[in-house]
This record gives sequence, structure tokens and C-alpha cells, in this order.
Amino acid sequence: MIDEKALRERLYSLSDEKYREFNKSIVRTCKLPYIGVRTPELKRIAKELSPQYAELFALPADSYEELLIKGLAVAMAKAPLGEKLPYIQRYAALIDNWAACDLFCSALKVKKDERDMLSELIDGMLFSDEEYIARVGIVLFFSNFKGESDARRAFAAYERIQPGRYYVDMAIAWGISVYCVYFPALTAEFLETCTLCADIKKKAAQKIRDSRRVDIEIKERATKACR
Repeated sequence: MIDEKALRERLYSLSDEKYREFNKSIVRTCKLPYIGVRTPELKRIAKELSPQYAELFALPADSYEELLIKGLAVAMAKAPLGEKLPYIQRYAALIDNWAACDLFCSALKVKKDERDMLSELIDGMLFSDEEYIARVGIVLFFSNFKGESDARRAFAAYERIQPGRYYVDMAIAWGISVYCVYFPALTAEFLETCTLCADIKKKAAQKIRDSRRVDIEIKERATKACR
């Protein structure tokens, strides 16, 4: 059984005031207070508690760090995806910042025979009116589906997702830059012909220019397409 008081005391024992202020300044949108625990420590605690992810999820999350641990424990739990689905959906609905989304998405790994189930889950998130649920869908997809047909499917979805939400727009731009590493010509062609708004295209071009894994010719094509 998880000792809620002991968990909170452990988190406060790991608090770093300078890091707390730094994290607060870059995460910004989380409404919960920040304790100031570094990400490797949060991952370590979440991994320890992952076998008890359901029990952990039932506890209140009174800080940014407790919220992250909930999501990371679910992601890291060695349980079938089917058992974790309700918790993934509930966690996505709790998210109010990019870090809680991105750390969770990077930690969630699925087996080959669970990919269709994950894809169906993502389809239910991509077009959500809720900004961070949509972001979870976008980041989960490009983190787990990296084939050419996946890139085409992602690009088609990006044109249908409601723009004008900063953290959704940034996730789309990020996704385009990820696929550009694997399918540079396809991505450049997409940017040259797509109906995405100018702001998303400019963000995507910037991320592509910043990449060390994309050659100069593709960077130039992307930049020209997004002017």
C-alpha cells in the first residue's frame, strides 16, 4: 500500500529551489504548485511505484510532481495496454502543461500486438477540443508510429486538427520535424502543398532548420515552402 504522506515527504526532501523556479518558468501553465524535483528522480520514483499505478492514481495530486508521477507510473507499468487505457484517458484529461504530456508520451511503450489499440486511442484524442488531449494524441502518434504510411496519416490529420492553440500547433510542428528526419522528401513535399496555417508551417521549418539530422537541401526547401 502506498503511503501518501511518505511519498510527499520524499518529494520535498528532493526539492531544489533553483530548479523549482526554473521549471516553473518554462512549464508555466500548470495550475498546481511546484516542489522542484528533477525529472530523473521523478522517473525513478514512478518506476518504483509503477506496479501499483492504479492505487497511485487514486491518490490526490497536489503538486506538479505528483501529477507527473501518476502519468509516468501508468506509462511504465508492465501491464497490458487494455488495462491501462482508462488511466491513460483520465491522465490526459488532467494534463494542463506540455511537460506532463511529453514525458508521459515518451515513457509509454507498447507491444506490437497492442499497436492497433494504441492507434484507436490516439484517433479519439487527435481532434479533441481540449488542447492538451489533442497534444497527447499528436505526440503519442509520432513517438510510436514512424513508418512512411504513418507519416502520410499524420500529415493528413494535421490538416484537419483545429489550429490556433499554441501547444497543439507546436506539437504539429514538432511532428513534422520528426517525420522529416525519416522521410525528408515526403515532408518537404507536404510543406509545399499542405493547407496548414502559416504559423504552424513557420514553426515546423524552424524545427527542421534546427535539426542536425536533416540535410541542407531539405532545410532550404522547407524554409522556402513556409515563407
